[in-house]
Amino acid sequence: MTTQMTSTEPTPLFTRNQVIVLFLAAVALRLAYLGIVVALDGNINNGSDSGKFLQLAANINKFGSLVNWDLGVFGRDTGRMPLYPYLIAGILDIAGEQRLWAVAFIQAFVDASTVFAIGLLAGAIDRRWALPAAILACIWASLVILTSFVLADTVFMAFFCWGLCACVWATRSERKLLLVVAAGLAFSLALLTRPTLMFFPYFLVPALTVLLWARGNQSWRRAVLLALVPAVMMFAAVAPRASENYHQYGTLVVTTQSGNHALDVVDQFIRLCDRCVNEDMETKMHAEVKARLKAQSRVDQQNPTILDGIRRGVAIEYLKQIPLGTLFKGTILGSVRSAFQSGIYVTGHQFRLDPKFLSTVPGDSFTGRLWTFVKTLPSDGFLLLWAIAQLFAITAVALQISGALRGVHERETRPYILFLLGIAAYFLALNGPFGNPRYAIPLTPVFVVLAAAGISGLLARCALKRSSVTE
Repeated sequence: MTTQMTSTEPTPLFTRNQVIVLFLAAVALRLAYLGIVVALDGNINNGSDSGKFLQLAANINKFGSLVNWDLGVFGRDTGRMPLYPYLIAGILDIAGEQRLWAVAFIQAFVDASTVFAIGLLAGAIDRRWALPAAILACIWASLVILTSFVLADTVFMAFFCWGLCACVWATRSERKLLLVVAAGLAFSLALLTRPTLMFFPYFLVPALTVLLWARGNQSWRRAVLLALVPAVMMFAAVAPRASENYHQYGTLVVTTQSGNHALDVVDQFIRLCDRCVNEDMETKMHAEVKARLKAQSRVDQQNPTILDGIRRGVAIEYLKQIPLGTLFKGTILGSVRSAFQSGIYVTGHQFRLDPKFLSTVPGDSFTGRLWTFVKTLPSDGFLLLWAIAQLFAITAVALQISGALRGVHERETRPYILFLLGIAAYFLALNGPFGNPRYAIPLTPVFVVLAAAGISGLLARCALKRSSVTE
């Protein structure tokens, strides 16, 4: 990062001192937050998700492979992707199985690398955005806070951001094949950490093709071939797992998380539809899953891939019965929550404060609830902190909108901004009605780069005003 990046970039994006200061600041901030969590007896284990990872890690250390109890049978696990359980198994095997802080300690250093991945990603689009983006990533609340949990998000983000960075730099560099291979490796490791990238190749191939053609000076044919490299590598990375699942359970699947997630998504949509609630569709949907599973043979009832297929099938059937307006409304609300909620949102539960957010305040109208909430702020230190963080989050959204408009307006940056907006749309569509800092974590590189673009534009306008005043 302190050497020449490409033949067309005569100076580095970051000086040596900037690299050192940013890395140390990122690590120190994350370790300081971890220290507060440990000192105040906060939760490093967030409950269900952390518990599943920890159980798998314990089984790896005990049995030497990714096995677990599922549907009454002890066998090969099909739910969680393998990379993170193996990582925490190794950490806890060295540090001790009760020292969960050791996992968070390692994650602080992993996330520090994400800071530079996001900075380099921004710098590949516009050199002026590199330092602001890296500084923002260093202090971004969601990144800092999630490092303190035993969750796969931090490791996933590191691989994913480096993959995006390699893709964008491939348009600037003469070593395009090397960089798309690096992107494929990073995306493959991210997919082996979290299954949320299962459908990403279907977006990545056309999007990266256009980017390589528009800004990489590649012919359409070569651009397509280069864009196919990361996608092929991602499919190859999960092929052995899908093959083993087929051999073990008779179904060619990568993970059995998708069925349960599909039901959760439909649950949220149903709750937004008055007709669906009146017809008790949520209860009927889950009863249908149980009935279809009960109709299977005893052997199939203990097959996790059969259950996953039933869940997905039932979820799709009920999703089709929900009005399009409700689907649109739910997705928009989820997107807004993902964009506007501060990472501080999760800390109240992490420190067992049982916080009463605005959404949980009783009242007959929004104005009344808001006034009741405002009156409680002086006596509730956490909610006051959260309210301040929300103001920063709202400011960040304004900067992101400004940065996106500026980036789309300028011809040089337009293809990159559209690429990033496409990534945001992919994850927002995948999350559907869900919206909170954790579900929004894959959107972080997009949010940070757009905010950096907004800050850069604001600074440029301020400089222009000062120069006009001096003249």
